[in-house]
Amino acid sequence: MKIAKLFLAGCLVVTTLFSCSKDNEEPPAPVTGVAGKWVGTYGFGNETPHVFYSLNIKTNGVIEELNKSGNSKGDGSWNLNGSVFTAQYQWKAPMNSKYSIKATYNGANGKLSGTWGYDNSATDGGLWEAEKSN
Repeated sequence: MKIAKLFLAGCLVVTTLFSCSKDNEEPPAPVTGVAGKWVGTYGFGNETPHVFYSLNIKTNGVIEELNKSGNSKGDGSWNLNGSVFTAQYQWKAPMNSKYSIKATYNGANGKLSGTWGYDNSATDGGLWEAEKSN
């Protein structure tokens, strides 16, 4: 009987420890919310974005840059950590240019805005912004 009581008390302690959660943690943004087609603009340096820019963000972690006709110019991978969206992709041959982007994802208004760059730098190219299209 004493062993059963100790076992039950141990189970109660373990259950209590694992059932506690932090109420101040922000839940991660849903991956499905950022997935879809995005249309916007980019600019060079600090200039206001004005050049056509479109992305197809897939739920499987794949991203494509699209041309005005909606065809893929290149692809790569993306990540969403809270509201911070990052991606790296490469254009198709013959260009093979590599780009990195970083943005703030605002699921409430369906917008991404941030910076882009060449190769592994997401900041040495300029600014960009996009809105989710349906």
